[in-house]
This record gives sequence, structure tokens and C-alpha cells, in this order.
Amino acid sequence: MESLKVPYGLEDSGQLVTAAKAQKNKTYFCPNCNSQLVRRAGEVKVKHFAHPSSSNCSQESILHITAKKLTESAIRSNSLSQIEITLQSDCYQCGVQFNTTLPFGTFTSAAQEVAVASYVCDVVGYRSGGTSLGIEIFHTHEVDGAKATDLPIPWIELKAEDVINDPHHWKPTQSKLKSSFCSGCRSHIKHVQSVANRWNIDSSLYTPIKKASLANYVADVETCFRCKEVVPVFWWKGVPFCEQEPPHPRPKTIKYRNSKKYGGSYWANTCANRNMIKGDNYLFLFDDAPFKNMPMSESEKEQDGGLVKVATGDEAISEMMKVIKRNFS
Repeated sequence: MESLKVPYGLEDSGQLVTAAKAQKNKTYFCPNCNSQLVRRAGEVKVKHFAHPSSSNCSQESILHITAKKLTESAIRSNSLSQIEITLQSDCYQCGVQFNTTLPFGTFTSAAQEVAVASYVCDVVGYRSGGTSLGIEIFHTHEVDGAKATDLPIPWIELKAEDVINDPHHWKPTQSKLKSSFCSGCRSHIKHVQSVANRWNIDSSLYTPIKKASLANYVADVETCFRCKEVVPVFWWKGVPFCEQEPPHPRPKTIKYRNSKKYGGSYWANTCANRNMIKGDNYLFLFDDAPFKNMPMSESEKEQDGGLVKVATGDEAISEMMKVIKRNFS
């Protein structure tokens, strides 16, 4: 009777082989404890290797070391222009998952159990002699907070089971990599930069990425309803209907203007072509507004001919209740 199923067996040469591709007359060994495996290839069950019941090997150790060997092998195959690797990422801007292909030659070599600063990485991929990527294999123990923060190279964490199922498609459970963007967001970011450049907006004043922490101003584009030109528009801390002066330096299209609908003056986006106010309702508050999901301050907006406070969270609920009580009292 065999107690432990083993997804891959080792040949004498050190190569990992699945039970489905194993040859009948060859001997295969456990990747972890090196004991001889039994190959099961019946008509009903999926072909697999198994340990004798007397083995002291553990399933966790088998999966961990097998995934490490497969990851190292995948990187070496990539370095020899044999197999591409796909990396699953989350778009830094919109959060959608997408796959990036790591082309042939992304890595030049790989090794297991490599010291990096005061830590040891399960696998390291090298490029042109330098450490390019650390890879941690996760089965029951994920990368802890200290290592996640202090490891001085880009790194990813992969589930052992995912690697065993497909060693050439990486689906990180944790990572520290350069921010990446889906094709849609990459295209839109370039479009925003192009429009801002066309209207001579200093690129150092804004970010085209919708992250409030990256810059004082976040840029997008809008089509002017009067002149039909595509013009740059901006979010900053304090919108909508900001009455306090925005931080310097600022894009030249942000101006302090009077609005009859608002009933006063506020700092507003203006059309780069016609110098007209770009209404904050359209930029920040409506469902299809370019900055709809950016942080908003409590402010005023026009509603049913009057002005009501707009807020977020508990403040928003409180203000809504005030409006309801006022309208029905």
C-alpha cells in the first residue's frame, strides 16, 4: 500500500518527469527524500507516483521541493529560448487581472536556495550576472511581513500547487514588483499625456495614474461640450467645488472662476481652448465622471435647482438625511 502521491519523479539524471510521461522500465526517485517511487498507471485512476507506506517523507516537503525544481527549470528553459513564461498581474490603476509574457531571454540563469541580504530565496532568476527576481514557494507558510518589506530585490510568491499544475504560468499570491498596467490603462495613460502635451501642460505637475498619493494633481481628459476639443482636466485634494487655493505649482487650466449655477466662485478646471469652466458635477460626481472614484471632499453641488452638501461615508448619510427631513418637513 502506498501512502503519499508524488506529482513528479526524478530520473537518474536529475530531471523531473510526470507519471504520465514516465517509462515503464525506468526507475524514478522522490524529489525530496530520494527514495524509490512506485509508478501507478491503472485504467481508472490518473497515473501517479507513490511512496511506499514505510516512508517518513511529508507531502508538504514533496510539493515544496518539486515546485522549486520546476520553477528553476522553467527559468532555465526561458534563458535558453525554449519556453516563454506568463506572469499574472493586477493592473495598478484599475485592478483588473492580466497576463504579461516574459519573452525568451528574460533570464540568463537560475538557482535554488540563494542568500539575498539576510534572507534566503527559494529560487532566484538572474539576468546578465545580476539578481533579477526572487521567487518564494508557498504551501503552508507564506512570506512574512519582515521579509516582504526588507527583501532588497523584486520578488513574487507562488503557490506550490499552482507551479506543479503549470510551472510556466506564474500567479503570484504576493509580490513586490514594478507597477504594471493592463493594455487599456496603458493606452489611456499615453492618451492623457499626449493631450496634456498638446496644450503645453507641464508634465511634472501631474500624474496620469489615478492614485491620489502620487502627485498633487491627477490628470484625465474630457471633450469640451462647446468647442468639442479634447482637453486635459485635473483632480486635486479639495475637489469638488474647491474654495481654497490649490497647491502651487498647478496646471494653468485650473482657475478661480465665478459660477452662476454654483452661486459663487471656486477653483475650477477650464477648457484649454475656450477658457470656459468645466463643471465639477461632470468631472467628479456623475456616474460616468472621469474622477468618479477619486477621493472627494465635502462640498456643494447643484441639485433640483438648489445646493446640497456632498460628502462621503457617514457624513454623506448624515447630509442625505438632512435633505430628506428638509424636503418633507
